[in-house]
Amino acid sequence: MYGDALTTAARIKERLGITVADFDDLLNNLILGVTARIETMCGRRFIQGTYTHELHDGSNIDGGRRTFLIVKNAPVQTVSALQYNAGSNSAPSWTDMDEDTYHVDKEAGLISVPGGLPRGFQNIRLTYTGGFSGYSIGVNNFWFFNVTPTGTVDGSNRTFTLSEDASQIVVYADGLREAAANVTFTAGTATFTLAEGRAPSSAIAVDYLRENAAEDSDYYLPAEIVEVCEEVVSKLFKRRESEGKTGETFGESSITFSEKWFTDDQRAAIKNYRRGYYL
Repeated sequence: MYGDALTTAARIKERLGITVADFDDLLNNLILGVTARIETMCGRRFIQGTYTHELHDGSNIDGGRRTFLIVKNAPVQTVSALQYNAGSNSAPSWTDMDEDTYHVDKEAGLISVPGGLPRGFQNIRLTYTGGFSGYSIGVNNFWFFNVTPTGTVDGSNRTFTLSEDASQIVVYADGLREAAANVTFTAGTATFTLAEGRAPSSAIAVDYLRENAAEDSDYYLPAEIVEVCEEVVSKLFKRRESEGKTGETFGESSITFSEKWFTDDQRAAIKNYRRGYYL
């Protein structure tokens, strides 16, 4: 099971009437691929988690002070910190803003700052809990994203430790996602080791699923987004042996394969969940 996906292999198997485990890996890969495509189209992640140090601009394109932020991964549960850089790019000094100086529209994922934000580019950072609970699809998970683990980043050290035990992790070394085969990790622990030759030289970050996560959300995955994901995964699974073909003929009947992953109706549903941006 992949806790950051929009559905589960178990749900797809039930939908397709599959009772064996032979296709579980394939289904999980398809689910992750479709989830990633939908999230890219929407400019957001969906599954609930804590997003650490999400960067924003304090200035509009005309140089004026922004008075609100569009959070990337709505809805918002809680805001832990809204900070501005009181230092320089080479020597940042992240300073907390008083929570009484801004207001949060949780459902819309908007933060209003009536007095205006300090001017600058990528000089505002936000740490918050946001996104939708997967409880409605049988996933009781809570992710932490872009977390810096403990451990020296010097091009030779390969072992790092999170602040708490995790059941799943995704590792990014020097900005690139590491293949699972390059990461040695045991579920229920906090320490992981990268493969020989994979030691990061500039940065290490981890997305992780907290061990024994509890349900804690007022917002659940939108049913229409789950439905789109499951429809597309099911379609791709059924067409898995026809990849690269444009059509097939069976006697007097023919099937034409669409090059699109999504139908127009599915694209319209996805469009409803795109996160906006402003200049």
